[in-house]
Amino acid sequence: MGLELIEACEVLTSGWCPLRCVYCYIPKSDKMKKLHADIVRMLYDGRIFLMLPKNIRSIGLWGTEPTLTMKIIENNLDKIKECLPRLERIDFSTNMMMPPEIIVSLIRKADEVGINVSFQVSLDGPEWITDSNRGKGVTRRIVNNLRKFINLINNVKLSINVSMRWKPTLAIGNVREMNRHPELIHEYYHFFDKLTDELKSMCRNDKLEIINSSAPTLVVPGKYTSSDGKELAKFFRYLADNRYPNAYVFRALRVFRYRNELYKVRMFTCSGGDSNIGFDGRCIHICHRTFYYNNPEYVESILDMPEYQNWDVSHFRRGSINNINKFYIVDANDEFNIARFQYVMRGYHDFWKLKLSITYTLIKELAAAGQVSSVYLHDDKMAEMLSLFINTALSCPMENLLNTGSIHIPTISLIRVFGNGAFEIIVDEVRRYGGR
Repeated sequence: MGLELIEACEVLTSGWCPLRCVYCYIPKSDKMKKLHADIVRMLYDGRIFLMLPKNIRSIGLWGTEPTLTMKIIENNLDKIKECLPRLERIDFSTNMMMPPEIIVSLIRKADEVGINVSFQVSLDGPEWITDSNRGKGVTRRIVNNLRKFINLINNVKLSINVSMRWKPTLAIGNVREMNRHPELIHEYYHFFDKLTDELKSMCRNDKLEIINSSAPTLVVPGKYTSSDGKELAKFFRYLADNRYPNAYVFRALRVFRYRNELYKVRMFTCSGGDSNIGFDGRCIHICHRTFYYNNPEYVESILDMPEYQNWDVSHFRRGSINNINKFYIVDANDEFNIARFQYVMRGYHDFWKLKLSITYTLIKELAAAGQVSSVYLHDDKMAEMLSLFINTALSCPMENLLNTGSIHIPTISLIRVFGNGAFEIIVDEVRRYGGR
């Protein structure tokens, strides 16, 4: 591939999902069943892994729901390890709706070949959140499968390390509901605390780490308004006053604590197109976010569907993905365009000035127009810090491309949602944690 410096790869391993989550960034259509069948055929003989850079240390199983093809991956693990001798870890994100025996079986095989396993469970919180976002009865099924997973893994002697964490996502509607009824915020965090404690008390396998990553993240990028930003600020204030963990505070805290190393730009950006790539068996991508975009049948099927049947298809309708297909999805055998791809992405990961100055200007313009807090109009340092936050804690070249057409220009939606009080609370919390 000519990508010798790549250490991680997100591999397309599925093309269908049994759920239709309301905010899923992957528009769904009937063509996905055919897509999935094509992916299954590609995975069976394991040749896809022969094409990956030999320095790969971590593989992510991506697409839709990885457990659908996990048995195929398991059957190829010997070959994968042979192809990638430095491979240390397999990662994936699962909705935990499939029988947990599938995951346990993969872990057994990974233990045989000496590859650690790390996975996150897409669980948004108690039933009133998860079921409304993902479907009726989903919460109960996930929790039951988690209990079953623990009982199964207790009987497996492991030499590798296995970690499991939560991946909760909140839509702005969830935030508004919790602001109206603050007791729901207590219920949200109590749900994860109780579940984590229960599973830890059940677990007798000291090689399994259960991480209570209950601090939620927002649907990204979202189509956030200034009003949404004020709701987020109200939510963050409640979290701060009650000492609940806030994922965005932790992200900002890392930047403040390592501020003397900001000249190492790539240390603070997303790894997409840097140390990590996406690979679909034929082409390389910045990350998994653009899997399927280079499949004309799939794209046409999405454009033919009523828009209300998917969360967001605006990228398809306005032609954003045409730009991505042309410049940011590259044939794995095209050495010239791979070199061009790497050169362009180095501009994102190695230099601050362009993206920080563009974001700073957008913040000032939005403040002048009353779209974000006036503090950013009068306080240049706060505007600079918000610009840095947007390009570190929220760094995503792929979302930038989809929404603005440039890897260097962030979506205005994110500036609105954090620029109406939420970021000021984050700064206060960073000071409390000792980030001065």
